[in-house]
Order: sequence, then C-alpha cells, then structure tokens
Amino acid sequence: MVSVVVVTYNSEGTVGETLTSLDRQTYPDDRYEVLVVDGGSTDGTARIASDHGVEWLVAEGATIGECRNRGVDAATGEYVAFTDSDCAVPATWLDSHVERIEAYADHEDVVGVGGPNRPFPDDPAFAKLIGSLQGTVFGSGGSPQSHAIDEVRLVRSVAACNVLYRADVFEEYRYDDAVNVGEDAEFHFRLSEAGYRFVFDPTIAVSHHLSADFGAFCKKNRSYGYAMARIQRRHGRVIRWYSALPSLALGGGALAALADICARKARYVPLLLLAFLVVSGYATAQVYRDRRSPLALLVPVLLAAQYCLYGVGFLEGLTTPDPVPQDLP
Repeated sequence: MVSVVVVTYNSEGTVGETLTSLDRQTYPDDRYEVLVVDGGSTDGTARIASDHGVEWLVAEGATIGECRNRGVDAATGEYVAFTDSDCAVPATWLDSHVERIEAYADHEDVVGVGGPNRPFPDDPAFAKLIGSLQGTVFGSGGSPQSHAIDEVRLVRSVAACNVLYRADVFEEYRYDDAVNVGEDAEFHFRLSEAGYRFVFDPTIAVSHHLSADFGAFCKKNRSYGYAMARIQRRHGRVIRWYSALPSLALGGGALAALADICARKARYVPLLLLAFLVVSGYATAQVYRDRRSPLALLVPVLLAAQYCLYGVGFLEGLTTPDPVPQDLP
C-alpha cells in the first residue's frame, strides 16, 4: 500500500494535471491512496481536487513542512510518496518507485527513492532553458534531482516533488514544522547524519513547471539562498558545502574591485571575469547541446543572476534576526 501526499496552495492552474496523472497510474487502484494537504487556498483548488475523489485535508496557514507532516499523519500505506501540485508524474511512477525500493529491502540504511524533475514538454521556452541549465553541474550545484546524472546511485538527498519513503522512517523522524522553503533539504540532512541514504534513479522523472520568466527565476533563487542560510543557522553547521560559495564570490568580487580601485590598476577583476567566462562558456555549450536553441546564449546572464541572487538571499538569511518568541496564553 502506498500513500501519495500532494501539498498545495492556490494551485488551481496546475493541480488538475497533477491529480490526473495520479489517476492514471498502472499501480493497482486498491493499493494506493491520494491525500491532498492544502495550506488554505482561496481559489478553486478544493473544487478541482474534489473532482478527483481524493482525501482533502486543510492545514490553514501551515508551512510546507507542517503540511507534509499532516499528510504523513493521515497516511495508511507501507510507503509514503510525495509529489507537488505543479508536477505531473508518469503512469508507471508508483510501480517504478516501489520496484526500486523493494530491490533494496535488505539495505536498512535506504529509506527512500527519488528521481529528477524536468520541464513540461509544453512549458515556455524560458522554463525549458532553466531546466537545461539545471542539468549542468554549475546550474544545479551538483544536486542529483536537477543535475543530469545518468546512473542509479545512493545519495544523501532528493527532491520532495519526486520521492517515496518507507513509512516507518516517520516513526522517529519528521519534517520540521517551522521550515517552509527547503524543508526537504533540512529533513534529508538529519536523515543523512543518522546514516540513511536515498536511491536516486534517473529513469523515474516527473514533469515540473519551472520558472516561466526571468523575474520568477530571480525570486526563486533568492528565496532558496535565504532558506538554506536559515536552515544552516538552525543547525549551527554547514549542510551543503557549496551553499556559501555565491556569497563568498560576491564578497571576493567586491574586495577585488576595491583592491583594483586602490591600486588604480585592473589586476584581480579581469581574472575573476575570465574565470566566470570559462564557467559560463562551459555551461552554455552544455545547454546548447541539450536545447539546440540560440537561447543558450542567455546562460551567462542566468548564471550571473542565479549566483548573485542566491548569494544575496544567503547573506540575508545569515544576518536577519530570528523572530522573538511569543509567550503562549
């Protein structure tokens, strides 16, 4: 038995295709259930969900982490799977996940299976460009859910939009109710510290609506940087070694510019620009091979925006004071 949890909020434009894809699973109908946990939508999300006969749970004003836990609480399956309300899964999604995790039944350290997420075939060209960029090591930071990894391997974390867990892991570990963005990275960090791993299978991919325009892309990267810094402050240690690199690059670039200004000679900034051109040129070539589109020429601009906005968000997350706890009545 598999319990599929979909977390949603004001998703009337996309949740229908998510639930339709879950309706069409090749997995036996009597061996999976779909639970939709809503954070308090004010649009037509509830109406669309009711058309699919799913179990509807409302967690008004809850964080994503809290919504995921509400789904776990209501789940009855031996496995708990998650996808998001802006995704669509292939018809063999549950079959593939269950087959893969049961192949590791003798591995007590394996608690789940995950796979990549890719743009929808009919998404805007910009979203597909972002998908190809994330397929490069410089665009994804090496995270398996985005980077184009072509082999099954054990990893420390996968994306919560495409994951299946052994339900018994939730007897001891839970998502953090206080975390809204990056809740999967935080949860999987704690699991990895306890010695647990996920199987990453590149063939179990879901379609995911990525940023449709430049503004959304920038906003998302800033929020990711902020969230990762807050999570690392929460634990008092580094979760992903590369998460601070964009902020360090911003600081290093500022110091290099200051040094060149003081010396009245361009020495360090040209070297930094050359290094960025090499990195962005490599990523551009990879994206062009994937998309065969002149839009690949935008990759240097996108990488610069991604690193800068993530770096700014990370610095904000490190320096923003924690909220003052309120006395309970």
